[in-house]
Parts: sequence; C-alpha cells; structure tokens
Amino acid sequence: MERRDTDIERDPATGQVHEHRVVSEDPGVPPSQAEVVSTFNPGWRAVQLVYLAFGVIDGLLVIRLVLKLLGANPHAAFASWIYAVTNVFLGPFKNLLPTIGNEQSLLEMSVVVAILVYALLAWAIARFVEIVFYRNVTVSKRSGGLRPRGF
Repeated sequence: MERRDTDIERDPATGQVHEHRVVSEDPGVPPSQAEVVSTFNPGWRAVQLVYLAFGVIDGLLVIRLVLKLLGANPHAAFASWIYAVTNVFLGPFKNLLPTIGNEQSLLEMSVVVAILVYALLAWAIARFVEIVFYRNVTVSKRSGGLRPRGF
C-alpha cells in the first residue's frame, strides 16, 4: 500500500510556498524519516534563462556606453561589432534623449534608458515566469530501496 504525504511551508523571508511530497510504500514510516535527495523547481531554469538573456543584452549595452565614453575608434573591429549588435536593441530608444559630450567622448543617454528598461523588463518577465511555473519538487529516498514509480 502506498502513502503520499505533502508538506507545504511558506518561507518567511520571501513569502514563497515550498511543497514537499514524500511517497512511502510502508504506511508505518513517518515522512520525517525520509532522506531528501534533491529539491528543485522546474520553473527556476526558465527564470535563470530570462536573466541570462537580458543580462547579455544589458552587458553589451554597458560595453557600448563605455566605448562611447572613452572615445573608442568606431572603425575598429570590436567597437564596430558592438555598435552593430547593440543598434538592434537601441532601435526603440533612438533619439529619445540627447547625446552629451564632444566629438571624442559621448554619453548616449538613450543607452542609459535602454539599460534600465531592459533590466526592468527582465525582472517583470522573470517574476511572471516564477508566478506561473513555480513548483517545488522534492525527490526523497527511504531506507529499504524505495524507487520512484513511473521512471
């Protein structure tokens, strides 16, 4: 006979709900005697992917900002590549704010706004993914050789 126990607890610091499921073939063994092998959240990888993608975008924009501030040669291969790649992400922000500086050193305020907007967008998408897909899955092992069913 199989017994399933679910233990739901709320993290006081973050307010997130953690669900721990324990499956036992022996109904006489309490769930507290289970050895937790791993606990994971399937939606966490999606959140990490969102932060990675937007982190790369923000990183490229920060490199562009620094290159413009330092007056890098726009005909150099690296600077030319950075400017070409980041032009795609700066499309919605072109000419939003004026550029400050002289011919040599420029501060593109549109890039600063784009960095902030992309960071806010990353946070919003990550929170949405976390709300929709958040679920803790605990894989436990009992003494006696219990294996998960269906695997």
